[in-house]
Amino acid sequence: MKKIKYTMKFVNEGKEFVIPEWNVQKHERAMVNAVKATKAKDISDSEKENMVKFYIILEALQEIDSSVTIEDVSGFFVHPDNIIEFFNAVYYAGKKDIYFHQEEKPPKKRKGTTKKN
Repeated sequence: MKKIKYTMKFVNEGKEFVIPEWNVQKHERAMVNAVKATKAKDISDSEKENMVKFYIILEALQEIDSSVTIEDVSGFFVHPDNIIEFFNAVYYAGKKDIYFHQEEKPPKKRKGTTKKN
Protein backbone atom coordinates (compact mmCIF):
# COMPACT_ATOMS: atom_id res chain seq x y z
CA MET A 1 0.00 0.00 0.00
CA LYS A 2 1.31 3.42 -0.94
CA LYS A 3 2.10 5.73 1.97
CA ILE A 4 0.52 9.17 1.72
CA LYS A 5 2.70 12.17 2.55
CA TYR A 6 1.18 15.06 4.48
CA THR A 7 2.32 18.60 5.22
CA MET A 8 1.18 20.94 7.97
CA LYS A 9 2.86 24.22 8.82
CA PHE A 10 3.13 23.38 12.52
CA VAL A 11 4.52 19.84 12.08
CA ASN A 12 8.15 19.09 11.27
CA GLU A 13 8.79 22.69 10.16
CA GLY A 14 6.32 22.25 7.31
CA LYS A 15 8.23 19.34 5.76
CA GLU A 16 6.47 16.28 4.36
CA PHE A 17 5.77 13.39 6.71
CA VAL A 18 4.10 10.00 6.71
CA ILE A 19 1.70 9.10 9.49
CA PRO A 20 3.23 6.46 11.79
CA GLU A 21 1.38 3.21 12.38
CA TRP A 22 -1.25 3.36 15.11
CA ASN A 23 -1.20 0.78 17.89
CA VAL A 24 -2.84 -0.10 21.19
CA GLN A 25 -0.21 1.62 23.36
CA LYS A 26 -0.57 4.92 21.50
CA HIS A 27 -4.33 4.64 21.68
CA GLU A 28 -4.28 4.08 25.44
CA ARG A 29 -1.95 7.07 26.00
CA ALA A 30 -4.19 9.30 23.90
CA MET A 31 -7.32 8.15 25.76
CA VAL A 32 -5.73 8.75 29.18
CA ASN A 33 -4.63 12.24 28.14
CA ALA A 34 -8.06 13.06 26.69
CA VAL A 35 -9.81 11.94 29.89
CA LYS A 36 -7.42 14.01 32.03
CA ALA A 37 -7.97 17.07 29.84
CA THR A 38 -11.78 16.88 29.95
CA LYS A 39 -12.32 15.48 33.45
CA ALA A 40 -13.12 18.65 35.38
CA LYS A 41 -14.52 20.62 32.44
CA ASP A 42 -18.18 21.23 31.82
CA ILE A 43 -18.31 20.45 28.10
CA SER A 44 -20.78 18.65 25.88
CA ASP A 45 -20.43 15.05 24.77
CA SER A 46 -19.63 16.15 21.20
CA GLU A 47 -16.85 18.40 22.49
CA LYS A 48 -15.46 15.47 24.49
CA GLU A 49 -15.61 13.31 21.38
CA ASN A 50 -13.64 15.93 19.44
CA MET A 51 -11.09 16.13 22.25
CA VAL A 52 -10.54 12.38 22.01
CA LYS A 53 -9.93 12.78 18.27
CA PHE A 54 -7.57 15.71 18.88
CA TYR A 55 -5.55 13.70 21.41
CA ILE A 56 -5.33 10.73 19.06
CA ILE A 57 -4.10 13.05 16.30
CA LEU A 58 -1.70 14.72 18.76
CA GLU A 59 -0.23 11.37 19.82
CA ALA A 60 0.60 10.54 16.19
CA LEU A 61 1.95 14.00 15.33
CA GLN A 62 4.17 14.14 18.41
CA GLU A 63 5.91 11.01 17.18
CA ILE A 64 6.94 13.04 14.14
CA ASP A 65 7.52 16.36 15.92
CA SER A 66 7.59 16.48 19.73
CA SER A 67 6.94 20.24 19.76
CA VAL A 68 3.35 19.86 18.52
CA THR A 69 0.77 20.82 21.17
CA ILE A 70 -2.92 20.18 21.67
CA GLU A 71 -3.49 23.86 20.91
CA ASP A 72 -1.78 23.40 17.52
CA VAL A 73 -4.04 20.48 16.71
CA SER A 74 -7.32 21.98 17.94
CA GLY A 75 -6.53 25.30 16.24
CA PHE A 76 -5.66 23.71 12.91
CA PHE A 77 -8.51 21.21 12.63
CA VAL A 78 -11.55 23.48 12.79
CA HIS A 79 -13.67 22.00 10.01
CA PRO A 80 -15.50 18.77 10.95
CA ASP A 81 -14.55 17.03 7.69
CA ASN A 82 -10.87 17.78 8.25
CA ILE A 83 -11.02 16.39 11.78
CA ILE A 84 -12.72 13.20 10.60
CA GLU A 85 -10.48 12.67 7.57
CA PHE A 86 -7.20 13.16 9.41
CA PHE A 87 -8.41 11.21 12.46
CA ASN A 88 -9.27 8.28 10.16
CA ALA A 89 -5.87 8.55 8.47
CA VAL A 90 -4.15 8.34 11.87
CA TYR A 91 -6.44 5.71 13.37
CA TYR A 92 -6.24 3.30 10.43
CA ALA A 93 -2.50 3.75 9.76
CA GLY A 94 -0.99 0.29 9.69
CA LYS A 95 -4.28 -1.56 10.20
CA LYS A 96 -4.23 -5.08 8.87
CA ASP A 97 -7.35 -6.69 7.46
CA ILE A 98 -8.54 -9.69 9.42
CA TYR A 99 -10.74 -12.33 7.91
CA PHE A 100 -12.72 -14.76 10.00
CA HIS A 101 -13.65 -18.08 8.48
CA GLN A 102 -16.31 -20.34 9.85
CA GLU A 103 -16.53 -24.00 9.21
CA GLU A 104 -19.32 -24.70 6.81
CA LYS A 105 -22.06 -26.64 8.51
CA PRO A 106 -23.99 -29.35 6.67
CA PRO A 107 -27.59 -28.42 5.96
CA LYS A 108 -30.08 -29.48 8.60
CA LYS A 109 -32.20 -32.48 7.78
CA ARG A 110 -35.84 -31.62 7.53
CA LYS A 111 -38.43 -33.85 8.94
CA GLY A 112 -40.61 -35.01 6.07
CA THR A 113 -44.25 -34.23 6.20
CA THR A 114 -46.65 -36.62 4.67
CA LYS A 115 -50.08 -35.69 3.65
CA LYS A 116 -52.73 -38.18 4.56
CA ASN A 117 -55.86 -38.32 2.45
